[in-house]
Amino acid sequence: GLVGSEMCIRDSYAWVAYQTAYLKANYPTEYMASVLSNNMNDIKQVTFFMEESKRMGIPIFGPDVNESNYTFTINKAGAIRFGLGAVRGLGSGPIDEIVEVRKEQAFTSVFDFAKRVNLRLCNKRVFESLLYAGGMDSLNTQVHRSQYFVQTGASRPFVEQVISYGRDYQDQVGKRQMVIFDMSDDVSTPE
Repeated sequence: GLVGSEMCIRDSYAWVAYQTAYLKANYPTEYMASVLSNNMNDIKQVTFFMEESKRMGIPIFGPDVNESNYTFTINKAGAIRFGLGAVRGLGSGPIDEIVEVRKEQAFTSVFDFAKRVNLRLCNKRVFESLLYAGGMDSLNTQVHRSQYFVQTGASRPFVEQVISYGRDYQDQVGKRQMVIFDMSDDVSTPE
């Protein structure tokens, strides 16, 4: 009895190993994206599998608010895009908000991002996590991510100014919607 069940378990493991090897050999990008997604909470495992992907010739791009989802995915170029769920400091609420808002239109700048997302979900901590991880690098090629954190004199860091801009813009839009007979479409909050 016991010998038969051990053989059955061993055969099951062999079958799973065969299927895994088949997927890795025939669908390497999809396989590695799946493996990375399943290990998102363990940075050592993510690092190991990212190195394995690079060894296999599969490019991995960093996180991007215009392309990343919660998990690791494959972009149109056939590369793996880093999942926002693996970025420290981001939870599922802000990630869901980012993905939902960008469905309407891709973000064009960090100011556009601040204007459109719910700033209660995407607070300063979320902005900082995205900036540190490079998730907003594609939004502004003139500003290096370190410049968002520079504080000169009495002024606030640039990241705080961007968030303040988004909050002011959203407040103006909210106030404008409360005035029934307001015919203007302009909301004047300078970037």
